[in-house]
Amino acid sequence: MRILITGVAGFIGFSLAKSLLKNKKINVYGLDNIDDYYSIKIKNLRLKELKKYKKFNFLKVDICNRKLLQKKLNKKNFD
Repeated sequence: MRILITGVAGFIGFSLAKSLLKNKKINVYGLDNIDDYYSIKIKNLRLKELKKYKKFNFLKVDICNRKLLQKKLNKKNFD
C-alpha cells in the first residue's frame, strides 16, 4: 500500500507517517515545502527520523506548484 502525506514535517503529518511506517505493508511518500512558519530545525529533525525507515520517501515540494507536483508524482499510484 502506498500512502501520500502532505505536510509530513509538521506535527500531524510526522505523527501519522511514523505510525503508518510501523506497518510493514505500507510505504509512505511525504511532501513538505519546509517553510519557516515554525522551526525549520524541528522539521529537519523529524525528517531525519522518518528517513531511517526504508519505506519512507520524501519530496521537498510546495503543493501550490502544480506542474512540479505532477512531474514528481507522475506514474505513482497511491491508495
